[in-house]
Amino acid sequence: MNRRRQILRWIPAGVLIALALASLFLPTTALVLAQLIAMRSLLALGAVLTGVAFLAAAGGLRWRVRRRPVQPGQGVRGAGLRTGVVGLVLLLVAGAHGGVLLARGVRESPVNADHTGAIGVLSLNTEREGADIETVTGLADDAGVDVVVLPETTQRYGQQLAEALKEASSAKGGETFAVFSTSGMPPGLAEQGVDVESDPAYSTTVLVSSRLGEYRQVQGPTDTGFGAVRLEPADGDGPVIVGAHTYPPVPGAMTWWRSSVAGVASLCSRPPGGLIVAGDLNATRDHAPLRDLGGCASAGEQAGIGGLATWPSATGTSRLGATIDHVLVDDSAWRGSHGTVVTVPGTDHRAVVVRLVADAP
Repeated sequence: MNRRRQILRWIPAGVLIALALASLFLPTTALVLAQLIAMRSLLALGAVLTGVAFLAAAGGLRWRVRRRPVQPGQGVRGAGLRTGVVGLVLLLVAGAHGGVLLARGVRESPVNADHTGAIGVLSLNTEREGADIETVTGLADDAGVDVVVLPETTQRYGQQLAEALKEASSAKGGETFAVFSTSGMPPGLAEQGVDVESDPAYSTTVLVSSRLGEYRQVQGPTDTGFGAVRLEPADGDGPVIVGAHTYPPVPGAMTWWRSSVAGVASLCSRPPGGLIVAGDLNATRDHAPLRDLGGCASAGEQAGIGGLATWPSATGTSRLGATIDHVLVDDSAWRGSHGTVVTVPGTDHRAVVVRLVADAP
């Protein structure tokens, strides 16, 4: 009977331990679970705080045993042991989550204007063009970026940014930016007669510096969400650039989300030479479609910022949140050398700025 009672007392602790360990192996494309694993940093923080609380409780129980005799059958010693084991497991789980983020990189390095065989890329979801254009201009100009990818942004905003960048660079040689844009929406909305031009959320805009030469917009992939901008060098000499914005993982749209993220990942199965894919992919590297990047690599991870959160900016720190904005590159052509994640007023996303250098053969 005593053995049975002891086993029963371990059941709640076993359940908590199982849930904690399960957070390391969540199915990554199911509703709710996909959102949980995206917030790996918050899972780590929650596990740390809860683990410390359990260990403190275990210490309190141990202190109680030492302070006064315990009558047989009270089970205080056993409760302290069970509580302590749960606390230790939670701290180990927190360490595992944190270790993944550390491996992806949480150390920023300044991205300065450097046009010696390098390309600067800036990706920012402007949240329906709410991002302060003066801040974006200063960020792009200071970093000397050559490619700007703006999900949830129309060509009108892009043109305004291009004019501001032209003015900012007038004293440095008069660099100009060509503006390209496209729109897209889920089939269900289109069937309901929703105008694709009615909301900036349906548009993606890309700016390309004149330093890279002339670019032309070609038909982009149709399975990557809110319209993908695909650009190719007019003379065939230069990287192929794709600006993308996948559907979000929200109730009623999970199938669209899964297929759109997989659509972006498929661009990397056999990437054209020098491919650069950037944008709001609404997925982290933990989600199944982005675990295997094929012929691509995460430039953010190469630059040491792949573990920093790009959404939501409301957390107040890039140490907490989800890394859903990415720069993916042909890993035989490019390597991310420097990177930073920057808060921009007016949008719930942070900007991702990465410098790409030619990868040595």
